[in-house]
Amino acid sequence: MEQQPQQQNQLTVQNSGSLSFSSQMSKEDEEMSRSALSTFRAKEEEIEKKKMEVREKVQAQLGRVEEETKRLAMIREVLRTSINLYISAVLLILFF
Repeated sequence: MEQQPQQQNQLTVQNSGSLSFSSQMSKEDEEMSRSALSTFRAKEEEIEKKKMEVREKVQAQLGRVEEETKRLAMIREVLRTSINLYISAVLLILFF
């Protein structure tokens, strides 16, 4: 019984994660498949690298935001203290 062309050029994935090519696949087809797989993996690595870069930038921004939040809290406390002292001084002047 003759196999159909689709079955002859079938790719299978083995447990090791590598591709096993049918023996009836031409060398050119094998090379194209390997090239496509290599390109795909390179793109995957590029995407992972970009994700890490973005993650690092976001973490750096969050660190700066935390520092600025602390700085603003200190400024707010200094202003609150200054206002309280000013009000106390005015009240002392008015009532004494």
